Amino acid sequence: MSQDNHAPKAVTIIVNARPHTWEAKEITYEEVVNLAYPGQQPNDQDTYTVRYSRGHDGHGAGSLTAGHSVRVKKEMVFDVYRTSRS
Repeated sequence: MSQDNHAPKAVTIIVNARPHTWEAKEITYEEVVNLAYPGQQPNDQDTYTVRYSRGHDGHGAGSLTAGHSVRVKKEMVFDVYRTSRS
């Protein structure tokens, strides 16, 4: 039997200290925010800062901004901070 190398393998990523199963090769800023704050619609009052660590070589740590994505790796860690303007 040959393995299908085109289908990404599900990995566990950590978002705000909670494990999530992720099946795509990449994850977007918007997807990370949705995992961190499920069901909360983005609005003009809230700003989200996404930082990651334990990523791929050369991109082991950094920030993820709106409209961008990053390749995921098993046990990659994402920290999402929400700042509300009052």
